Amino acid sequence: MIAPDLISHSIPPLHLDDTGEQAMLAMHEYNVSQLPVVDGKSYIGLVTMEDIINIKHLSHPLKNFLQAFRKPFVKDTAHIFDVMKAALEFNVRVVPVINEDHKYLGLISAESCLRAFAVLNSVKDAGGILELEIPVKDYLMSEVARIVEDNEAEILCLYTNINQQTQRAEITVKLNTTEVSGIVAAFERYEYEVKAIHNDSEYSENLKDRYDSLMRYLNV
Repeated sequence: MIAPDLISHSIPPLHLDDTGEQAMLAMHEYNVSQLPVVDGKSYIGLVTMEDIINIKHLSHPLKNFLQAFRKPFVKDTAHIFDVMKAALEFNVRVVPVINEDHKYLGLISAESCLRAFAVLNSVKDAGGILELEIPVKDYLMSEVARIVEDNEAEILCLYTNINQQTQRAEITVKLNTTEVSGIVAAFERYEYEVKAIHNDSEYSENLKDRYDSLMRYLNV
């Protein structure tokens, strides 16, 4: 899933000739605190509500305040993980997308990114979730897959985090089944430490409720 698939076309950019007052009204209308600014089709930067509040003369055009603009963006070839990385690095809730010619293509909102990430990671699909640990030197993704598949299950998604202090691989695996007792026993036989198991329908429903609540919050 790449950046153009995530663009929110319903939120237009600001233009250099727009005033601070117009920028503030646009942010209020689209319920955002940051908006990209363009000059024709060229991406100039991102203006925030804080930038607008600091402008002494709201009737002046944005082009008078170019020095205040930051310039976060991703290219149109960027993967969803690159979009999330940019959002974290620049601490923004919208990420502009540009092409190789630096032309503005649209923006990716936190909501659209999170929705896509949820689909990508099977958040709404029922299934057991296992949290495992093993020394980094013993970790093989192929072995994790083999253990799961030998127990007639499939991996819907898998995440690995390397704890640099303990030199252990922390692995989160979501499965296509809630019948995980045999899989857990198999991991323990191969000396994986099973840190947590989430496999009942109540947990799955709770996860879905949290996701839906977060979506409602982002729409406020």
